Amino acid sequence: MRDQITSQSRDRKRRLPRIGLAGRVLFLIVSFVMLAEVAIYVPSIANFRENWLRDRLSAAYTAVLVIEASPQVPENLLNDVLASVRADTIVLKMHDSRRLLAQSDMPPRIDERYDLRNAGAFDAIGAAFRTLAASNDRILGVVGPAPMGGDYIEITMSEAPLREAMWAYSANILLLSLVISVVVASLAAIAIHLLMLRPMRRLTSSIIRFGSAPEDASRVIRPSGAEHEIGRAEEALADMQRALARELAEKKHLAALGLAVAKVSHDLRNILSSAQLLSDRLSTLSDPLARRLAPKLVGTLDRAIAFCQSTLTYGRAVERPPELQNLPLRLAVVEAAEIIEPDGPGRVALRNEVAPDIEILGDPEQIFRVLLNIFRNAYEALETAGPQPGRPAEVTITAAQRDGFVVVEISDTGPGIPESAKNRLFEPFKASSRPGGTGLGLAIAADLVKAHGGTITLLPSQPGQGATFRLTLPAPAVEADPRRVGSQG
Repeated sequence: MRDQITSQSRDRKRRLPRIGLAGRVLFLIVSFVMLAEVAIYVPSIANFRENWLRDRLSAAYTAVLVIEASPQVPENLLNDVLASVRADTIVLKMHDSRRLLAQSDMPPRIDERYDLRNAGAFDAIGAAFRTLAASNDRILGVVGPAPMGGDYIEITMSEAPLREAMWAYSANILLLSLVISVVVASLAAIAIHLLMLRPMRRLTSSIIRFGSAPEDASRVIRPSGAEHEIGRAEEALADMQRALARELAEKKHLAALGLAVAKVSHDLRNILSSAQLLSDRLSTLSDPLARRLAPKLVGTLDRAIAFCQSTLTYGRAVERPPELQNLPLRLAVVEAAEIIEPDGPGRVALRNEVAPDIEILGDPEQIFRVLLNIFRNAYEALETAGPQPGRPAEVTITAAQRDGFVVVEISDTGPGIPESAKNRLFEPFKASSRPGGTGLGLAIAADLVKAHGGTITLLPSQPGQGATFRLTLPAPAVEADPRRVGSQG
């Protein structure tokens, strides 16, 4: 039921009209312009009302002066003067005299009195909105300063003409605001579209297009080269897409490699099993050399069969957890060296300076593979490029116990590791710099050392030395001597 409700909600969202960024920007700009116009309109309508009232007061004062100059004023002329001012009564206070002009003897009732002489900004705004909201039959009394030394001039008038003028002014302001909003919003929307929305749509389209086939390097965005933030975002996106395409290609290669190795190991295991049966017969020969080499050959075939059986390849299977035991490190070095040089020392000398009493806590087969991979890299570098000038071709291994760990250093006198390979030295397929190399040896060694809870690092090159690797492996726990404990008690 919940899934059905969620599906219906998702369908309703799809049916709703989608407003793009350009439409949203246009709407926001129009809204902001209208808000600005409202902020301008409020004081302007109040100012319009006050100016309109001052004009009526000025006309009333002029009418009073005209009537004062005539001794006899006909009633029809008085009514015309009041009509021209749009006032029911006009009162002029001059010192001790008070002049009243009215259409009738009974002045109209005043609904609101407004004094222009001491009205503040908030009073003017409030009075303006009261006028806009009032009915048409209100009578307004307006008091203003009188020129020529007069005290004040006051008129009473219907508020309807003022209200009509204010509404007409408001309509003009609204129409002008809409025109300004549309013009400004259109220009701003065009500018924003050219400067921001179009580049953002290009970024979005590139992400969608690349996401449909991320392994295709041709779909990587081409940066526009602009110096603004979007230009830098395009460059960052291009770098990320290239890195992702490269990583996916490598993962695909590893998957294919794993499948290929699994097939090869299946058939190779059968072949090695046959070779193992044949090698067992070497131990029955009377030839001393054959009898000496037979156990090593059998051991090597056993390891190869075990590797094929468990498909321990970097591209497919995960290494089994190490089976830890106390392992004499010197004997492990000797065993790896015999595989590298089965006929004894050759062009490259191995100096095993590990003390006989140093032990590590490790898996014999996995430690053997770690040493074999590092030794093989060193031997191949020395045989290919030769040692450094004035130095013999040799590989040296030393070990020392420190704080519950055994620190092993393996160094050679070869050319060393190229600078271009140091940053990705322990990554598969990245560190090999010699023809035919796979770049897997150090990656496998690093994984095996890490599985033991240790570390492997490349030390800075020293004068006369090539590459120096430092391995930190756990040492066996030291058991207390019960005789010493008893004697101390």
